[in-house]
Amino acid sequence: MRLGVLIAALFVGVAAAQEVPTINLGGIVPNKPGAAGPITPGIELAIYGQHLGPKTGCKGGSGWGDPKPVCGTSVTVSGEPAALLYVQEQQINVRVPYNVPTEGDVPFVVRREGRASTATLVHFSPYTAAITSSGTAYVGMPIWIEIQLPDPLGYSLRYPVASYPEDFGGHWFEVRQNGVLLRPIVHRQSPRISSGIGGLGSVGRGSLIGLPHEPKNRRRLPLHLAYRFDKPGSYEVRYVGYDFRYPTQKHVLVRSAWIPLEVEAFSALKRQAWLESMRGKRPADAVELLSDYLPSLLAVPDATVLSLLTNALYHSESSVRNYTCNALDLFDDALIASWIPRTVRANGPTPELAYVLSWRRPSFQARGGEIANSVLSYMKSTSPLLVAGALQSLYFMKPVYDWSSHPDLPVLMDRTVAGEAERLIETHNATILQPLALYLGTWKDERSRILLRRLVTEGTVREQAEICLRWMGADTPH
Repeated sequence: MRLGVLIAALFVGVAAAQEVPTINLGGIVPNKPGAAGPITPGIELAIYGQHLGPKTGCKGGSGWGDPKPVCGTSVTVSGEPAALLYVQEQQINVRVPYNVPTEGDVPFVVRREGRASTATLVHFSPYTAAITSSGTAYVGMPIWIEIQLPDPLGYSLRYPVASYPEDFGGHWFEVRQNGVLLRPIVHRQSPRISSGIGGLGSVGRGSLIGLPHEPKNRRRLPLHLAYRFDKPGSYEVRYVGYDFRYPTQKHVLVRSAWIPLEVEAFSALKRQAWLESMRGKRPADAVELLSDYLPSLLAVPDATVLSLLTNALYHSESSVRNYTCNALDLFDDALIASWIPRTVRANGPTPELAYVLSWRRPSFQARGGEIANSVLSYMKSTSPLLVAGALQSLYFMKPVYDWSSHPDLPVLMDRTVAGEAERLIETHNATILQPLALYLGTWKDERSRILLRRLVTEGTVREQAEICLRWMGADTPH
């Protein structure tokens, strides 16, 4: 009897051992006939083996939702649960999670009703890009790198990626000389102006800043905004594309080989002649301004370049104004501190320049009175852009600048805004009335309450006016 029980127990143990999920040798492959290319996060794979699921197949989800077990089976990739598309005794179709390593040997484990397979290592590697230098590279001049990305990544490349000249999203370069990696340019870390029509791009998925149409050449990036080439010599460059959905992991989705880059000498006189020639080459098209003309000028941000940016600060397209104001972060504080007051006095403020006046206040405080008087003179302008810029500038400057040297200015600001308010309200222009409401909301006076109630009645920026009245502790009309 005991022998029979022992044999039965041994049989059950053997049967149980046979039911442990097993992945075939070489049994994890892309689930697409003739599929070529590397195995990367996000692709669909087929896993072949034994005891992977029920004899009758079970259909899973689309692969884009939360990963859940299907018919008692689950799969992890580098410890992350994977989305199952189909499960059957000898085959599983699975979507690889995105938040897993993109390089090296990655473990796959199948679990079936409490039993786990031995981890099977699958080699992941990035896609391969091809890059070339666009034209001859010179010291102190724009250097563009052409990039060819494989499908399905090509759609995520286009300059500009965002409103910030030096922001390439998930796209990046490495540069070395004599085998030593160079340090990229360290850019100012300050708040930025966003047009609200795009976001940070990423490789593989993400958004690009909205443009009216695509640039003539969307397959290139300005290397000179990532690295400063101030000496001639032999360099090497390679492209690296990161998936920015998981920034802490720094997953490399695509990479190119190193290519040589010869940077030749270019005299200051030649560069000055080039900059002078650029004065007559300013394109009328906003897209070409953003994708070629403006970023090319920024190779060496100096006083001559600043003079070439003036028109772009007042461009009719907000995307151009945003990009140009963000480009001012590339320039020296002392240079900007003297140039901005002159520019505002001669051409007027804009809503984008108002942010510069706010964020870089330490640079402008010494000339705050001069700037404020220049801004006030544009309150009578008939240009919606300049009036909106004046109101936005006053809204930012009044509460944060030190007016001890000009104690009369805050009162003058209030009086000037109040004197122009009725005329501005009659424009029914939200571009003007939004900053008007904001300014009135910071001025706790019966006159500002009356004007805010007038804005509520007028209706264009009713919601903002009601919010400002609540800030002030005033009742809003019903």
